[in-house]
Amino acid sequence: MKKYKEIILCVSLMMILFISISYGDDGGEMGYSGGISEGTNLPYTMDKYVDSKIKKQTVFDYREIVFLSGVPIECKGTITIVKGEVDYIKEPSGTYKETYTIKASDTAGTANISRTLNFTTSYRVKEGEFKRQIIRNSQLTKWTETIVTPEGTYALIETASTYSKSSIEDLTPGVSYYDTVISYNAHYSIDEKEVISMVNGNIYGYSQPWSKVEAQKLKMEISRDGGATFDTVIELKPFLEAKKTLYYDETDPFPISFGGTFNQRLERESTLSYNILSSSKVLTSKQKNGNILISPANDLEKLPIPENLDFIAGHWAEEDVKKMYSMEIFTDTPNNGMQYQAMHRGAFVKALCLSMDISTEKYDKVTKTSPQIFADVPTTHPLYKYIMAAYDVKLIKGIGTKFGVDVPITRQEAFTIYVRVIGLERLGITNSPQTPFLDDNKIASWAKKEIMAGFKLGIIKGDNGYVKPTQWISKAEAAAIINRLVDYLREEISVDYRKN
Repeated sequence: MKKYKEIILCVSLMMILFISISYGDDGGEMGYSGGISEGTNLPYTMDKYVDSKIKKQTVFDYREIVFLSGVPIECKGTITIVKGEVDYIKEPSGTYKETYTIKASDTAGTANISRTLNFTTSYRVKEGEFKRQIIRNSQLTKWTETIVTPEGTYALIETASTYSKSSIEDLTPGVSYYDTVISYNAHYSIDEKEVISMVNGNIYGYSQPWSKVEAQKLKMEISRDGGATFDTVIELKPFLEAKKTLYYDETDPFPISFGGTFNQRLERESTLSYNILSSSKVLTSKQKNGNILISPANDLEKLPIPENLDFIAGHWAEEDVKKMYSMEIFTDTPNNGMQYQAMHRGAFVKALCLSMDISTEKYDKVTKTSPQIFADVPTTHPLYKYIMAAYDVKLIKGIGTKFGVDVPITRQEAFTIYVRVIGLERLGITNSPQTPFLDDNKIASWAKKEIMAGFKLGIIKGDNGYVKPTQWISKAEAAAIINRLVDYLREEISVDYRKN
């Protein structure tokens, strides 16, 4: 039995260690009324090094379509979101307050929305071997709302209205996924008549350092006869995405000390598509189906210039290696020949910690009471803080007393981490124990599920049909694997959410 501990299989994002952020990771940046907002942007890289002292955003641009009159009316304004801050590590169960305030009107000045929803949210954290779950139930404590349309004013009857909201957040090693279910009946009075808007649906999403998505799918049914019949039915699909994209910018002047830089673009976009399935009013095709958009200006950020990498020119992993140094995922001094050297376990874990923003602050200052988990990683080891941070967030686990900090990492270990970091290993569960690779018999049993999942996702393709599971990876290959992970988290992971 090996003395060192095998790397098992997971990378975590910053939120697992520090999930005391002011906005919960269970969605809600667009509110829960079928509208859209600009949402919050992802943080700058600079924010890891400098406290900008800028207050967290609570007021956002907002758009919503009002359907109560039977004719869709677009309203624009703001949504103010206030959520209590929670440290889920120190307080694994408890409550916090949520408030959503919407003020919006149409361009003609004939319609407006004034709405405030107050919740008390109870939560509990459930620990797992490789992840955590946060279960939340929200109880409505106050709801005030008035909607003005050309045909009159709809005043909420709070005593008759109900609202239910519950969510589960699955904090896998590298991506936090959530599913929120909402159901509410809003009763309004207008001209001594009662109008009911009944809404049901789910909100799916995820959050991680490179992108986040919130996708809502709601069904709204409206009754104008006190609930006897629901003659207007609408399908609503609000969608919010924020992501970081990377592009290379060549310098223009000839006499300049560097040829170009990698730039990071922080992008956001919210869209709302609606489809009126039935209506009591005669509508045009344009009124029955529509889309609205919020697209804030992009934020830009220069990344450090990758230096002393002339020797990598022409290598198949040249761009991957340059990106790793520019994103400061690789921090050692480059040297000719390193592209062919084996990537060791300790160095690979450090790179993963840096790529997923896993905080090492707890171990920046070593004391006599600092723990030593692995025999070959004493508190004086240069990689100590990364190994311990990875251990805390369940990045590493195994058997024996040593970590194997200087042992080369194999392809099956790297590929297994690659799938478990995004929490999708369940996709590899099949009736057949075999993967489609020609050297399947060489794949360890503990790695087959993850490698099969990676194959299904199209992120593990092998080399001419071979996955070469026991072969160690070079530093150039490690750069390609980690860059592929980052690219997947930037772009590809959101595709199915957008389609659905």
